[in-house]
Amino acid sequence: MTRHRSQISRGVESGWVRAHPGWGGLALAVVLVVSAALSVSPLQDAVTGSAVSFAHQTRPIAYLLGAPLFGAWDTLSLLTLTQHYAVLLTLVLLYVSLRWRVLSRARIQPLSRPPALPIRIGKEVTRAGIALVLLFGFYLAAMVLPRPMTGMRLADADLLSIDFHSHTLHSHDGWSLFAADGNRGWHEAGGFDAAYVTDHYTWKGFDESAANNPATAGERTVILEGAEIRIHLRPTNALGARDRYLFALDADSVYMEADSLEVAHARGERPPTLFYTMPGPLKYLIPLTEETPSGMIGIEINDGSPRGLEQVRAERAEIIAAADSFDLALIGGANLHGWGRTVASWSVMSIPGWPDMAPVELGEVIDEVLHANRRSAVLVVERRMPYHNGSPIRMVATLPWLTWEYFRMLSWGERLSWLLWLVAVPAAIGFLKRRRQRG
Repeated sequence: MTRHRSQISRGVESGWVRAHPGWGGLALAVVLVVSAALSVSPLQDAVTGSAVSFAHQTRPIAYLLGAPLFGAWDTLSLLTLTQHYAVLLTLVLLYVSLRWRVLSRARIQPLSRPPALPIRIGKEVTRAGIALVLLFGFYLAAMVLPRPMTGMRLADADLLSIDFHSHTLHSHDGWSLFAADGNRGWHEAGGFDAAYVTDHYTWKGFDESAANNPATAGERTVILEGAEIRIHLRPTNALGARDRYLFALDADSVYMEADSLEVAHARGERPPTLFYTMPGPLKYLIPLTEETPSGMIGIEINDGSPRGLEQVRAERAEIIAAADSFDLALIGGANLHGWGRTVASWSVMSIPGWPDMAPVELGEVIDEVLHANRRSAVLVVERRMPYHNGSPIRMVATLPWLTWEYFRMLSWGERLSWLLWLVAVPAAIGFLKRRRQRG
């Protein structure tokens, strides 16, 4: 009886497919065409939300060849925590509804009478378990597998793209395989001209990276010096030469004493370059002033971690207001720990002649511009991603909304790749079926 019912189920499913050939591919083709007419730039100004004219997204040939897969992984990598939860819940509900529909169409009661009930439940639990393992495997592959990355190219030679927040295996929460060369390679593939290695409580990651720095910044991505320490009860990125901070750190280089920085300031030494990192309560944000020389000079408006992305999107108005009020630089930080291959944002600064500067000189100039211009020193370009802004309706509609916005942001190369895959996959399946039938 079980075998008979299984045959009925397969017959119903295959019958539906025969009755509706190519509907899924046709629907996707329609979406590709309609979304092209309503396309938007994948890059935007993090403050205004408008498209930027001085930068465009780059996509290597390898990325375009696998655009459907790589685009899905990029989208997952840019979701906030609540968006991840919404997507997972939606997929679970879709799976349950589809399985119920299949069982009902096959005239098999989902809750069969004993003794068939335990067998049916066991099969459905096994099927659901396999589906769940495949889903989390897809997530894991997005995090750990090497793959081509999209980047950003700037139109003006005086513009410099920077990442102010990244880690290596020397951070306690960094991937154990993510060494200094991996950090530089990630930033080069992502279109960064310079990147600060800010490992937790250590400069080992920078020291290993700096050994392979180019003679001048224009040759390849430059790694700059920094560390993530604690001051004013908050993890904070301290940028620049460690000699500016070592005297104020405890023996483990974990906590920085605000009083020591104030004493140094009274002696006429240059102020620290500290950035407030996300996620973190804004009530702990203490700006750099003459009265508080141990304060922050900037704050992240984009952070690459799911928790960080949640806060910077939910509290964007408050972050911008704080930057405007306290004259703080707004920056983007990848908060890179070795997982994933997707850039969430780039910090852009105007520094004439930077390609000819030595790495140490470039770091000094960046520091000077930050302190001189503060709020106007940096412009953050970020990947455009929709956010629910606390709306229950938008949160429930996360998956279809994200899917639509993803298609709107595709380049023509990505659309062509999608169309080719829509033709190639059914053709390959048909070929395999014909071979099987002949066999």
